[in-house]
Amino acid sequence: GGKPASLQGAQHCRAEVYLKQHGWVAMDPADVAKVMRQETPNWIKDADNPVVAPVRHALFGGWEGNWMGYNFAHDVRLPGSVAGKVGFLMYPQAQSGGEAYDALAPDTFKYTITSRAI
Repeated sequence: GGKPASLQGAQHCRAEVYLKQHGWVAMDPADVAKVMRQETPNWIKDADNPVVAPVRHALFGGWEGNWMGYNFAHDVRLPGSVAGKVGFLMYPQAQSGGEAYDALAPDTFKYTITSRAI
């Protein structure tokens, strides 16, 4: 679905946490965050908000099985970065003139990710 040739915003993060009573549990923080940021005109900051809570509940303990992981690093220090460690690699990282761009600010940090059949 969507626009397969234009992949801006299609990046995704998955997480697994170890819970002593349950073992490794899958989570989908990206879709929960997307609902918090995009479902209403204002950024919802409370995960217990009635718009967010059902999504968080559904995705705590599961995720769709159609994703492929490209990295599993955390606290990555990118060579030459002024921003310090990156918690995870989901969005492109960039800096210019000694200042890092905010990867979550699409109005000021623009990039293009595309795909095509081969």
